[in-house]
Amino acid sequence: MEKPLNILKRLDVIIATTFLLCVFIDVMLQILSRLVPGNAIPWTVEMGEILLAGIIWMGIGLGVLNNTHVRFDLLLTKLSHGKKKIFYVTGNIVFAVFLLILAFYAIELLSFYIKSNTRTPSLRWNKAIIRAPVFIGCVVGSVRMLIQALFFAKELIPLPIEEELEKINSAAETSQGGKE
Repeated sequence: MEKPLNILKRLDVIIATTFLLCVFIDVMLQILSRLVPGNAIPWTVEMGEILLAGIIWMGIGLGVLNNTHVRFDLLLTKLSHGKKKIFYVTGNIVFAVFLLILAFYAIELLSFYIKSNTRTPSLRWNKAIIRAPVFIGCVVGSVRMLIQALFFAKELIPLPIEEELEKINSAAETSQGGKE
C-alpha cells in the first residue's frame, strides 16, 4: 500500500511542476512576443488558462496529502480525541462524495465536448482535453480523502488538529524553558 501512495505523490508533484514550468514558459513567450508591436502570440493566453486550471484541479490531491486544505479545526480543539476522529473521518467521506459527484458531472461535460467536437478558439484543441484535469483532480482528491479517512479511523496517522496543538505546546514549553 505504501509504494502506490508514494508513486501517486511523486506523479502529482511531477505534473504540478511540469504545469508550473509550462506556465513560466508561456508567460515569457507572451511577454517577449509583445515587445515587438504586432507580434503577440494569440495562443499563449489560452494556454495560460489551460495550465492554470490544470494546476488548480491537480492541486486538490496534494492539498489533501499535505493537510493544507481548508478545515474548521478551531471548532474541534475542545472535543475529545474520539469525537475529533469521528469529525475528521466523516468530513473526509463527505468531501470525497462531493468530489465524486463533481467527477460525475465532469464526465458528462467531457462526453458533451467529445460528441459536439467543441474546440478552443486559438489552439483548436478539443475542450475535452483541456477540461480533463477537472475529472482527474476530483478522482485523485476523493481517493486521497478516503484513504486519509481510513488512516484517521485506524489511527495510522495523527489527526491534524492534535498534531498542531502538540507543536504549539512544544513551542510554548521550549520558550518557557529558555526564559527561566
